[in-house]
Amino acid sequence: MGGADDRQTRRDAVIPASWDQFYAATSIPAAIRSGNVVRLTGHTGDRPDGTFSNDPEAQTRQTFENVALTLSEVGLQWSDVVEVTTYRVGLRAQGDIVLRVAAEFLDAPYPAWTDVGITDLFEADAVFEMSCVAVVGNEARQTVDG
Repeated sequence: MGGADDRQTRRDAVIPASWDQFYAATSIPAAIRSGNVVRLTGHTGDRPDGTFSNDPEAQTRQTFENVALTLSEVGLQWSDVVEVTTYRVGLRAQGDIVLRVAAEFLDAPYPAWTDVGITDLFEADAVFEMSCVAVVGNEARQTVDG
């Protein structure tokens, strides 16, 4: 096939500088852009030096910042995100941390969201991971009352 169909199936890797080493070791990009959809790989709350805070709230905030960095690589921001999936070690023990931190980055209505409690993550010191889907050219979201 050619023409417009190629744009529909093409997958462009998004690899911010902070993701270079991980990508070199795994071939997993920070995100994939296909058409007007950007799907982010799970991001954790590692700091620029590769370490993790022991504080779940600080890790959660750093994760939101890391996702924002990847979104900015393709000219997007949090308002373009339409779906979020989060994974938390100690879901119940963390209580409302994620919602408190999310309020610093998101405006209502929040994207569709699934929050999953798990026993551990790939990075031993990580307690929070987030993946999301964003749409390029997403117009301002509105609440739909039905």
